[in-house]
Amino acid sequence: MSHSKRNTSLAFFTAHERAEVANHWGSRSTRLTRDSFLPFGSCQLCLLPARDPVACPSHGHLFCRECAISNLLAQNLELKRLRREAERRVAEEGEEREVEDAEERARDLEEFERVQAGLGARMGGGRKQGVKRKLEDGESDLGKVGSDKARKTSDSEGSFWVPSQIPDNQKADLKAIKQQPTCPAASADKPHDFTLKTLVNVKFHEVKPTPSSPAETVRTCPSCDKALSNGTKAVLAKPCGHVLCKPCSNKFQQPPEKSAHAAEADETARCYVCQEDVTPGRKVKQRAEEEKGGKTKGSKGAIVERGLVELATDGTGFAGGGKNMVKKEGVAFQC
Repeated sequence: MSHSKRNTSLAFFTAHERAEVANHWGSRSTRLTRDSFLPFGSCQLCLLPARDPVACPSHGHLFCRECAISNLLAQNLELKRLRREAERRVAEEGEEREVEDAEERARDLEEFERVQAGLGARMGGGRKQGVKRKLEDGESDLGKVGSDKARKTSDSEGSFWVPSQIPDNQKADLKAIKQQPTCPAASADKPHDFTLKTLVNVKFHEVKPTPSSPAETVRTCPSCDKALSNGTKAVLAKPCGHVLCKPCSNKFQQPPEKSAHAAEADETARCYVCQEDVTPGRKVKQRAEEEKGGKTKGSKGAIVERGLVELATDGTGFAGGGKNMVKKEGVAFQC
């Protein structure tokens, strides 16, 4: 090993030392390759091809129905536990506050009685015990007791050695707990709601393998029959759930152009497959249908907004193919 690599007595970093600490300190970024991305149509939870796929209606995150239900149950259980813990802490805080108020009232009453009896309430200030302090103009015994209490409160505020002032010991607030589950595939800075009623059933057009072509099942666009991939953006129609590639969706799933000769024009955008109304901005009330005894029974559902949403997919490894850069921020080493 050369002397420059073995030397540790210099006041500055050598090139070798900077290369050594670069792996542990400071910010780093790297470009992901194609092997680091999930294939198209993969579940964001189990990372396998989605079975009975469902999608988030606002951001197009794809999940297996079983994975989505399991995640919702886990989040609901965790939210219930956090709410019970917060309520318990709030009750304990209320009990502690009542005990402190009772003790404070008892101390104030005892101090007031000592002052009325002519005994010194406190030691110090050049006064002896048993000598009554001379009241100044406009001051009463009750006012003195109140000022002493305010001085006690001001002295205790901001004291870092007081256990109640430690940040880790602060009582939990019910308002700080999220009210409902959030999407597990959403980023931490932009969370959104995640409920079972609003999930959209995704209906892919699949080409199943045949004896002549025994390949795996391929999910294609029903219009151009091209295979959907991370490079081909896929658009989900709500609420029917059919998926087309983005070029075909822009061509066939747009409102018709308004004619100058027509007084009333139909501005409804319809799905290419089932002709369902997918006009953005309109809403529909979904109803879960179950067939029992030859009859169709409808149950209450959630109001879902119609429209088109692009399915969230990973990148392709190229510069313009999604999030292909990963960055880790950290504190730089300084000497």
